[in-house]
Amino acid sequence: MLVQMLPAKADDASELQTKIRAALRTAKTFVQTVTMKGSPAAPLGGTATFTVVAPNRYRQYVASRPSGADDTIIIGHEVYGNEGKGWTVQTWTDRLVTGFEGAVFAVKVVAVGPDQTVDGKTVGSFVMVDPRGAKETDTMNCTYQKRTFRPISCSDAMSRIEFLNYDDPNVTIETPKNAKRTDK
Repeated sequence: MLVQMLPAKADDASELQTKIRAALRTAKTFVQTVTMKGSPAAPLGGTATFTVVAPNRYRQYVASRPSGADDTIIIGHEVYGNEGKGWTVQTWTDRLVTGFEGAVFAVKVVAVGPDQTVDGKTVGSFVMVDPRGAKETDTMNCTYQKRTFRPISCSDAMSRIEFLNYDDPNVTIETPKNAKRTDK
């Protein structure tokens, strides 16, 4: 007998938040690209690309004008940084690593929205606290895959977030070579 599995239903914000956070944490890989139209930190706009490779590899590449580029790689507790002058490395505590991860994994859902049709597919929607917002009341409108609860995209007047390359074996993060240790 063939039994069809139906996607779980997320009826409230806290239930959906739990499912979205779990979906991000269990993905083998994903890439989150944030495009900013302009903010106090990047008045001329910019992009931030977060690459996640489970279980403990993260890369954040930020390009904005006028400040330029900043590349950070975290592998376990080793944090590599490059602001255009070569790679450095430091060892961070759990608290600092967890703080870095929060911008990617700590989705705060404040409301569940109606289903939407995007590119001919039915997707769920929700409103979340903008992780880069100036205030806790800054929010973004988001969509997610109904079956997996993986986010697809979020947007507000100042920025857009795209989630791509879930479970893609071609997404990797290499350890930078010849990094200079700066914490000892």
